Amino acid sequence: MKKGDRVTVEPIFKNPESPFITTGEYNLSEPLGFVGLTSNGAFAKYVVVEDYMVHKIPNSMTFEQGAIVEPAAVAAYAIQRSGMKMGDSVLITGVGPIGLLTVQVAVATGASHIFVSDLSENRLKKAKEVGATHTFDARDKDIPKQIKEITGQGVDVFIDAAGAQASFDTGINSLRNGGTAILVALFGKKVVHDALNHTLRELTIIGTAAYRNIFPQVIALISSGRLPVEKLITSTISLNNIVEKGFDTLVNDPSEVKILVDINR
Repeated sequence: MKKGDRVTVEPIFKNPESPFITTGEYNLSEPLGFVGLTSNGAFAKYVVVEDYMVHKIPNSMTFEQGAIVEPAAVAAYAIQRSGMKMGDSVLITGVGPIGLLTVQVAVATGASHIFVSDLSENRLKKAKEVGATHTFDARDKDIPKQIKEITGQGVDVFIDAAGAQASFDTGINSLRNGGTAILVALFGKKVVHDALNHTLRELTIIGTAAYRNIFPQVIALISSGRLPVEKLITSTISLNNIVEKGFDTLVNDPSEVKILVDINR
């Protein structure tokens, strides 16, 4: 790397003493930390990061696209860990930024049916715009039944990007026997789970902690146009307005998806 290079940052701190570093599973090293979470982040004129965090981006990629590489990596890693194959069907519960990015990655991977559920009509509409084939109001109690009527047996992959008991239950009940569930959301509360049902149906349930070894592929996908992440940018604001037009807006306005901060404004 040299001064003037255009880059994006993979903000996971690597604990050099962890055995998970030598296996390449650096997202499992402890303590797990992130720039902007456990240290000062990039809502500033300047930010210093470790050299291993920096990835060059091609000149064909905009800085706006570069800013979405990190959350897109969360979605891409979830799809990668699910083992999704071309033609598979998927249910994504919760279509906030990560859920919507997961829809886009599922499209790029070649999913046949992409079902999504959410409480927000605006976000369901956005999910349709970026490639979802079927949308459901998350309050609908018949989602698993409807999915099984469409697919014949249930979805191959369920990705929980909502992180609640209701979304978890909907997804597990929508899976085909032998299907795979990926927990990408950060669950705020414990969930109750029927382990006997899990065993008899031979389900696989995998948790994903951020991402690992996937930034280069995500950068390539975005720069090729196969992952049009810029469609999810709904506003660009100045650093001075970050509270009222950034954090407050994201909490209160479900039509907003990704708000970028332009530090030069």
